[in-house]
Amino acid sequence: MLKVAAIGGGTGLSILLYGLKKYFHVSAIVTVGDNGGGSGILREDLNMLPPGDIRNCLLALSEAPEDLQKLLNYRFKEGILNNQSLGNLIIAGMVKNEGSFEKGIELVSNVLKISGSVYPVTIDNMDLCAKLSDGLTVLGESEIALFALKRKAKIEELSLISEVKITQNAKKAIEEADFITLGPGSLYTSVICNLLVSGMKEILQDKKIIYISNVMTQPEETYRFSLSDHIFEIEKYLDRPIDYCIANTLVPNANTIKKYNLEGSDVVLPSEEEIKFFGDRLKTGNFLEEKKGYIRSDAKNVAKKLLELFHD
Repeated sequence: MLKVAAIGGGTGLSILLYGLKKYFHVSAIVTVGDNGGGSGILREDLNMLPPGDIRNCLLALSEAPEDLQKLLNYRFKEGILNNQSLGNLIIAGMVKNEGSFEKGIELVSNVLKISGSVYPVTIDNMDLCAKLSDGLTVLGESEIALFALKRKAKIEELSLISEVKITQNAKKAIEEADFITLGPGSLYTSVICNLLVSGMKEILQDKKIIYISNVMTQPEETYRFSLSDHIFEIEKYLDRPIDYCIANTLVPNANTIKKYNLEGSDVVLPSEEEIKFFGDRLKTGNFLEEKKGYIRSDAKNVAKKLLELFHD
């Protein structure tokens, strides 16, 4: 079975993992820059890395009974635990009990019987910093999205407040992988942020890299971005070209698009010029899934395309 190291964060990475785990041996390399919501509270109160994205990836790769997964996804809706998920609290407890973030995750991984591995990209305190197109500098992942949207400004440059190093587990998983995936997910705060971790770009220089393009733009990070805008930003921080990009060509329901347009989001579709420009590096197809008026990446079709790509 081919090995893939899937780098990213947020909902995008966890959705992709559901598709990958059937066809590949998966190692998820997950950003830990989140400072908002329940994860941000645990990060500040317990002086630990944020567990939210890690939890989502563990559940995506889990072979545990559905009831157990449902239990860990339960989110409190009142009181001092308001907006906290039970899974986050369990991870926090195991991290404190084991005295190590990585050992805590390993213990929870065993309980959930995950197929593959989940590693934080770093165990250092990871804080994002963004310079916006209107000159404002913003600190913190949640603040970046908030201010970029509020001021209708683009992210001109993303950086880390202080240097953080890639973990040995993440490094080894990447080195041993047959290929690497980047995305889908928030372009800057879920994908590109991982490329800023010390040691990451050097390991990736000789690897096969596939960018899984977002199927929709995000008003807070990629307002009116074309497919090539996404790719060029990835390559800018990667310091090398990607090998392939998987891009959706399916147009969703008109009413659904209209709803997303009202929120400042639009479908990312390759233009004829982009298809010609990227040539064989661009792999197109139906990679969009629409359920109950919501749009997301079709992880199963993405996984099948990757399998086809690396078995040719």
